[in-house]
Amino acid sequence: MELGFLPKLRFSLAEQLCTVLEPGEEARALLKPGMSAGQFLSALAGAGLFVDAIRYLAVALPRREAVWWACACRRTFLPAELPVAEATAWQAAEAWVYEPSEPLRRACFAPGEALKFETAGAYAALGTFWSGGSLAPPEVALVIPPGDGLTGSAIAASVILCCVPGPAKHTGQRQQAAFAIGIDIANGGVGLTEAQGQPS
Repeated sequence: MELGFLPKLRFSLAEQLCTVLEPGEEARALLKPGMSAGQFLSALAGAGLFVDAIRYLAVALPRREAVWWACACRRTFLPAELPVAEATAWQAAEAWVYEPSEPLRRACFAPGEALKFETAGAYAALGTFWSGGSLAPPEVALVIPPGDGLTGSAIAASVILCCVPGPAKHTGQRQQAAFAIGIDIANGGVGLTEAQGQPS
């Protein structure tokens, strides 16, 4: 898989991306001097390292697009009917994508916490909460900004968990499909088979 220029990525070079997310041994072996972020993602996908490719793409995308990627994967891989707590977490994350306001960002913490930060929806909500602002309670004057890679790490977990349901032998294929959805978003697409419901 050879990826061209991906206009939505926050990083132009692979080495910039790797300062946010430390590469493991297999990913590090693919790094080359001057490699673009897109080339690095191509190399990871070409080597079949789709979990790593998902993790790096989630960090490379702007936070709003990253959360939308998780929402698109939810629609692709998870049942339409979800348990109430899980659906609530997804609804909170998606509401922020449509209106990325501070109240809606903060509103994502409680649904994720209710799920003990263990499910795909919980991680999507947590990634949204980590997208900006302060991690301190609203009544605390001290501003505690989230780390640069927190949203991406949570969204990667969400996307990977979206790929779990189904036959285990096809998990890799679902991860590959999820990565393709993310690449579509990185190219400025909506990441859905139909444009309905896309954020503006």
